[in-house]
Amino acid sequence: MERPDDAQARRQAIIDRMLAEALHPSVNERSRSHDALSDDMRRTVDTLIAKAEAQRQRSLTYDDLEEALPPRDVTAEDLEAIFWILSEHGIAIEDGDQTGD
Repeated sequence: MERPDDAQARRQAIIDRMLAEALHPSVNERSRSHDALSDDMRRTVDTLIAKAEAQRQRSLTYDDLEEALPPRDVTAEDLEAIFWILSEHGIAIEDGDQTGD
């Protein structure tokens, strides 16, 4: 049985891989489409974009991402698509508190 931290560890491994791949953009020739996402993933992306715009920031935290994700188990492909679409909007997901508290 999975522990609650296992899902976070899987997501972090995906995020780490994607960040490493971002350093070598020639390898990343695929384009993600907002329209190809499921309804709940589109809402997640829309929520994150709206939050970044409302805060007038180009980065959000992993907590922001976790809050926006649907309650179901999110696939690696879903996370990858979210990161690609956000990056197309100039938005990054980073460690830390973006509110300055």
